[in-house]
Amino acid sequence: MSRATAADTVPSGSPAALSTPEYIWMNGAVRPWQDANVHVWTEVVLRAASVFEGLRGYWVPEESRHYFVHLDEHVRRLRESARVVRIPGEVTTDELHKALGELITALGYREDVYVRPTLYLEKGRYTSKASAVDTGFFMPVFQSPREPSIDTGVRCQISSWRRSGDQSAPPRVKAAANYYNLRLARLEAEANGFDESVLLNGAGKVAETGGASVFLVRRNTVITPRLSDSILESITRQSAIDLLANDLGMDVEVREVDRTELYLADEVFLTGTLCEITPVVAVDQFGIGDGTTGPVTRRLQQAYYDACRAGANESRGWLTAGPTLG
Repeated sequence: MSRATAADTVPSGSPAALSTPEYIWMNGAVRPWQDANVHVWTEVVLRAASVFEGLRGYWVPEESRHYFVHLDEHVRRLRESARVVRIPGEVTTDELHKALGELITALGYREDVYVRPTLYLEKGRYTSKASAVDTGFFMPVFQSPREPSIDTGVRCQISSWRRSGDQSAPPRVKAAANYYNLRLARLEAEANGFDESVLLNGAGKVAETGGASVFLVRRNTVITPRLSDSILESITRQSAIDLLANDLGMDVEVREVDRTELYLADEVFLTGTLCEITPVVAVDQFGIGDGTTGPVTRRLQQAYYDACRAGANESRGWLTAGPTLG
C-alpha cells in the first residue's frame, strides 16, 4: 500500500496544488505541520465528519498586512454547517481572528493566502450529545497566488454526475462529505480533457461546479441559479451579485438555468474563494463568446479585486485586518 507525501495531503486549488506550510493551527496552538495528527479511528477519518470554510487574505504591501474577506460571514456559515450536521463546538469571529493572527505571524507570508478553518469530530458515531462527543479544530494557511486561469479561462463539461440535493446531502452545508460528489465530477471532466465540471441538480437544471458558483450573461442580463437549486450558499456568489447590481448597474436574475442556456450565453463565469472570478471559455464543445474573457466578466473582476485589496481604505465592511508583519 503506497503512502501519500505531505504535499499530497494539501487540498487542490484551481488548478495548481497549494504548497505545504511550515506551521498550522490545531486545537488551541500553532504547531509544526508534521505534528498535526488525528488517529485513523476517528469520525473525521471514518465518515468524513467535518465542516470547513475557505477564505482569502489579500496582502497589502503598503500596510505590511493581510486583509481577510468576509471573516464574519465565513464564521457564521461554519457555525451553521456544524449545526445542521450536529457537530457541537462554538467558533467565534474573535477566536478565529486571534488564531489567524498568531499563525500568520508565525508563517510570515507576504503574499495572498488561503485559509481553511475546519471543525471535526473525533468520536461520537451517531450521536450529538456533548457527553459522548469529542471535537477538534484545525486551520492551515496556504500561499495562494493568482491562478493563470483567471486570465485564460477554463473549459467546462456538463457532468454525468448529479449534484446532491437538500433531501440527501444538503449542498448549503459546507461539509467534507459533500465534496465526494464534486470530486467524482471533477475527475470525470479531467479524464475527458476539460478543466472543470458543471453539475446539474436532480431536476436537470444547472447547479454549480466542483468548487464555484455559475453565472452567465445573455442579452445584457446576468443570470445565476437559485440557492434552492442544489448549490452552496456561497459568500463570493453574493458578493458578485452585489457588485454586478450596485457597482456595474447590471440586471441580475436569480432563477433556474437550463444547460442549453450555457451553450447560448454571451459570457459564462465562475465565482468562488479560490477561483475568485474566473471566465469560462467553453462548455462541452460549445465556445462561449469569442473564446476570451468577456466585458462583463472583466469589469466584475476589476470591481472584485478593488474591493478585496482596498486595505484600510475599504468602505464596504468586507475586510478584517490581520497583524502587521515586521
